[in-house]
Amino acid sequence: MAKRIVITSGDVNGIGLRCLARALTQQHFEAEISLAISPSVLKYALNVYDLPGSVDDSVWTLHNQSVSIVPLTQTCSITPGIPDPDVSRHAIASLECAITHTVTGDYDAVVTLPINKHALTSVGWPYAGQTEMLGTYSNGEPLMVLCTHDVRVALTTVHVPLRDVSNLITSELVQRRTQQLIQHLRDRIGIADPSIAILAVNPHAGDDGVIGDEDTRIVAPAIATMQQQGLKVSGPHPADGFFAFGAYTNYDGILAMYHDQGLIPLKLLAKGAGVNVTAGLSIIRTSPDHGTAYDRALSSDIDSSSTELAIEMAIGRG
Repeated sequence: MAKRIVITSGDVNGIGLRCLARALTQQHFEAEISLAISPSVLKYALNVYDLPGSVDDSVWTLHNQSVSIVPLTQTCSITPGIPDPDVSRHAIASLECAITHTVTGDYDAVVTLPINKHALTSVGWPYAGQTEMLGTYSNGEPLMVLCTHDVRVALTTVHVPLRDVSNLITSELVQRRTQQLIQHLRDRIGIADPSIAILAVNPHAGDDGVIGDEDTRIVAPAIATMQQQGLKVSGPHPADGFFAFGAYTNYDGILAMYHDQGLIPLKLLAKGAGVNVTAGLSIIRTSPDHGTAYDRALSSDIDSSSTELAIEMAIGRG
């Protein structure tokens, strides 16, 4: 069970710090929590966003929780709701600091607050997303798993154009992703013999080749191989009916073929409380799934439930 948690600053022009502050005031977490951020940026954020508590160079003191500051030398100003190059550089510095310290064992888990991927890549960040950066820094093959307390959806392909999905999916990849998901459910969730549903690539699972042959040619043979190995896997399931008629409730984990196929229904089911968990790494990483939400940077209409659950899952209670 993780006890020392480091949290990244994310894009400080978005809602991440506000959601974090609300989570920390609404709940006391049984963990030593640190935040990788420039102390001057955090002090500025308290004023701009009217965040609770007080801050010095080493501690952010709130009513329910004291948060240790892991200081960054990179600084930035805060302009709520607007992408900014210096804010992006600060977010990168926070990620580098937090991930590196977690990989070396200074922390038991890292929680990453949301970033603007385009803003970061515009200042030279070479990754498609934070998940890919974690894979590089930890020398692992990351598996993105979006989850609630009860529903867990993993992705075969992640941040790739839809036109490339069919060419990227192979029987070997489907088997590897399924094995990663099973291992995650066993090791991190404590499910000894998890059942996995594998979604189809095409509508109606291809209708016997009428709407594409990937499901009969690639996915079904992969499932048959894993079943012969004694794994509790089934499919390929047409994704629409699988979610619409509640079949998802019968499985411990679900493997989707591409990003939106799995994450649209998961986020609808989560009702704002979904968490991105990265499996397949030597470290524990979680992240709220709400994004920077620039349009709500100063709005009273924000929901911290995803951040709360991300911290809980990092600790090991989710």
